Amino acid sequence: MALTATVNRIRGVLEREFKQHIDMADWKSRPAEHAEGAFLSRALAAQCIKSFAGVESQIAASALVDGMDDGGIDAVYFDAPTDTMFVVQSKWTSQGNASFDEGVISKFVNGVRRILAADFRHFNTKIRTKAPEIREVLYSDRAVRIRLLTVHTAKQPLGPHVRRVIDNFVTELNDPVVIADHVDIDQSGVYDLITSESRDPKIRLQAVLNDWGVIERPYLAYYGRVSADQIVLWWREHSNKLFSQNLRLYYQNSTVNDALSRTLSEGPENFWYFNNGITIIADRVIKGLAGAPAHKFANFTCEGASVVNGAQTVGTIGSSADTVGSSSEAPEDIPTWVQVRLISLEGCPPDFGRRITRAANLQNAVGTREFAAMDPLQHRLAVEFALDKRRYVYKSGETDPKGDEGCSIVEATQALACAHSVKLAVEVKREIGSIWADTDAFPYREVFPPDISAERVWKAVSVMRIADDAIQALRFSRSPRADLVGTHMARIVLHLVFQDTQVRLGYRGASSFDNITEVVNACVGEIFERVANYIESHHPNDYLANFSKNSMKCEMLVANLSKRSQGVAHQMSLLDIMK
Repeated sequence: MALTATVNRIRGVLEREFKQHIDMADWKSRPAEHAEGAFLSRALAAQCIKSFAGVESQIAASALVDGMDDGGIDAVYFDAPTDTMFVVQSKWTSQGNASFDEGVISKFVNGVRRILAADFRHFNTKIRTKAPEIREVLYSDRAVRIRLLTVHTAKQPLGPHVRRVIDNFVTELNDPVVIADHVDIDQSGVYDLITSESRDPKIRLQAVLNDWGVIERPYLAYYGRVSADQIVLWWREHSNKLFSQNLRLYYQNSTVNDALSRTLSEGPENFWYFNNGITIIADRVIKGLAGAPAHKFANFTCEGASVVNGAQTVGTIGSSADTVGSSSEAPEDIPTWVQVRLISLEGCPPDFGRRITRAANLQNAVGTREFAAMDPLQHRLAVEFALDKRRYVYKSGETDPKGDEGCSIVEATQALACAHSVKLAVEVKREIGSIWADTDAFPYREVFPPDISAERVWKAVSVMRIADDAIQALRFSRSPRADLVGTHMARIVLHLVFQDTQVRLGYRGASSFDNITEVVNACVGEIFERVANYIESHHPNDYLANFSKNSMKCEMLVANLSKRSQGVAHQMSLLDIMK
C-alpha cells in the first residue's frame, strides 16, 4: 500500500535528520524493509527527544536504547536545564493505521517502573550504560519531572483501554506530588513536530500596561499594571514556553503557589499589593500608537519574549482562571492587577538578558524561613545556645555552624519534625518551607512549641546527625535498594530512631546524653534494614522519591514496623516526652 502524503513527508524528514546519527548495526542481517521500519521507529523516538528537549539531532539519537531487552523503552534522555527525564516508546507504520496495543503499553510501563526502581539487571547494554546518569537523577532531591511520550504514525490516538494503562501509572507516580505526565503523539502530532522547526519559535506577546512608566537610559524598559485576564491569555497560548530563559518552570505543587491561589480566590483586589510582579525580557519592545493620555494605558508588543521572573505568578493565574475571585466579597468591577516590567534587550550587551534572569531569581522575595526568623522564640533559642557557647543560626545569610559549633533552624526543624510524627517527617522531606509558613499555626507550633528549650533542640539535632552519618554508610550495604532507601527514606528511618526506647531514655531527661553515639548507632542499622525489606516486600516498584513524600504510605510502613502492638497512633514524640 502506498504511503500517504503526510507519512511520506514524515519519513523524508526523519531520514534527512537522523540517517547519519542512528546506529542500525543490529539490523544488518535483517530484510531491508524490516530494517527500514526499525530505523524509522527509532527516528520517531529521536525526533520526540529533539523536539521536546530542544536538542540537536545527534544528541537526540544518542538517547536511543531500542533493541533486545529494552523493556519496551525506545529512548531515555535527561534534560538537565529543566530537570526532566523523557522516556519514549515509538512505533512506525507506513499505512498509518495502527498505534499501540495494551500489551505493548503494559511492557513500556513495567520498563519505566524498573528504571525508577533503579533495577537495571535485565536491561540491554544501551540502558545499562545510562544507569549512572539515571541513578544520579533518582538519588536527587531536586524536583525532577518525568515525561512519558508515546509516538506513532497512526491517525488514531491510543484506544481507551490502552490509555487507561498509562493514565493509571501516571496517577500512581503523581501521588502525592505531581511529577509525571504522558503525551501521546499521533500522525498529526508527529507532523506538527517536524514542521514546527520551520516556524518562528520565539514568542510574540501583547501587553496592555495601565498607569505605565518608561525608563529610557541606559536601556529601554517599561513598567505598569497588567490585568490578570491578560496573563490568563498568555498562559493559554504559550504555557511553559513563556519561561524558556527562566531558571524555574511553573510547578503546580508548592507553598508559594498555594498562597497565590488563596489570594486570587479570596482577595483578588489585593493581589497587586501582595505579589512581587513579573519581569519579561524581549528582543524588542514596541509601544503602540494608540493609548490614553497621561500614561493611563498603552499597548506594547514584545518580540522574542520570555518571563524571567514570576513564573509561579503567571502559572498560578493561568491555572486558576476559573477560580479568580470565586470566594471574594470584592466588587466585581475591581480587576485583579499584577505589576509587570518589560525590558527590551535591543541595544543591550550580549549577556544582559542572562544577567537579568540570574539577578531577578537570586533577589527573590522573602522566603518562609524569614517568616520563622521573625518569631521571638527563634531569637530566644539563639540566646540559649549562646549561653552554652554554641551558635543557633535562624536568619538567612549567616554561615551555618558545623559540628559542635551549633546548628541552624533548618537542622532543628528537620530533627524536631521527625521526632514529632510520621506526618511531619514526610512534610519536612516534601517541603520544609511549609512548616515555617505560619508561625502561629500548625505545623510550626507542633515543631516549635512555646516551651521548647535549646537543650531539647540540640539533643534532637545530635540524634539526627549521628543517624544521618550511619544512614549514608548504610547506602552501600546489602539491603534491598539500599542506595535509594538511604537517599529518600532517611527522614522516616530517623523518625523510627526517635521511637527507639534507648534513644528516648537518652533525650527525655535533663541530664546529658553522653552515650548518644553508641545508642543511636545501635539501632540505626536494624531499622534501616527493616525499612528496606518492607519496601522490597510491599512496594518493590515504587518510585521512592515520591513514596517518601506520601504520608499514608509512610504511616503504614511505620505502623507495620512498630514494635508496639497498637501501632504508632499514640507514639510519644520528642516534644511530648521532654515537657
